[in-house]
Amino acid sequence: MIHSLKHTLQNNPQMPKSSTTAGHIVLQPLTTTLPYQVYCGLTSQGQLIAVKQVILDSTDTDAAKKEYNRLQGEVELLKTLRHINIVGFLGTSLHQHAVSIFMEYIPGGSIASIIHRFGPLPERVLALYTHQILEGVAYLHVNRVIHRDLKGNNVMLMPTGVIKLIDFGCARRLSCIHHTACNSVDLLKSVHGTPYWMAPEVINETGYGRKSDIWSVGCTVFEMATGKPPLAHMDKMAALFYIGAQRGLMPSLPDHFSENAKDFVRICLTSDQKLRPSADQLLRHSFIPTNGTDTNSQEKVKNKCCDHTKGLLLN
Repeated sequence: MIHSLKHTLQNNPQMPKSSTTAGHIVLQPLTTTLPYQVYCGLTSQGQLIAVKQVILDSTDTDAAKKEYNRLQGEVELLKTLRHINIVGFLGTSLHQHAVSIFMEYIPGGSIASIIHRFGPLPERVLALYTHQILEGVAYLHVNRVIHRDLKGNNVMLMPTGVIKLIDFGCARRLSCIHHTACNSVDLLKSVHGTPYWMAPEVINETGYGRKSDIWSVGCTVFEMATGKPPLAHMDKMAALFYIGAQRGLMPSLPDHFSENAKDFVRICLTSDQKLRPSADQLLRHSFIPTNGTDTNSQEKVKNKCCDHTKGLLLN
């Protein structure tokens, strides 16, 4: 796999000229989360890039290649997205049954790893990070992209305190490539993500839209505040049934948090997605700071909107 990845990095025509090299590339495995392997690559131009790679299911090569072609189209859309709170996409490559997606390298750890090292976040830091997560989500939604798998592991923290969202949009497509059992209908109506962060409509397979991301935002804020997502005391299947049944109340933040923080999480975890607020509305919530690290106003988000007519999602 290392050899094929070197070939891919050196010969991928989709990579920017500044990242395409004919010389040696130093590779360092970062994580292995089946079915993915993630590498950090150092190009001969001195640039660090992240490479997510998955091996095609060789039992149905034609179907896998069709999925790869769809993935390629989606990444072309994602490459047009430019926002400080969104990881940048560089391109894709298919070589010897290995699919690679090239992305901006984020040197900081995930929010989940930060919580593991330092414990739950104080409310002021929680609010600052939540603001940036919302800015990224709002930008994706304006551009007709839904994340589909928001959680602490997919929220990265730069050393400067800047939040970056990763693993959005085409993450489901990569899973399809690996299993070759998905179609376009499955993509929009699929139980995808980690159960503790999944919205009721996703579990019940009644459709995944922008508001499903908002539920996951609420769960991620709860995770940052307490160290664990809501219902973490239950096993995964029990949590799945509890959320899907929509009969029980979701847990609230502990008493030492402000009423604003509690209310923010409560409205994110509204069972009826029609009553759930949008990212734009949440940015105006009293829990969200209006100064300090306001790196991206909603006006900037709207101005940079790409207005794709075809995209990953579509509510």
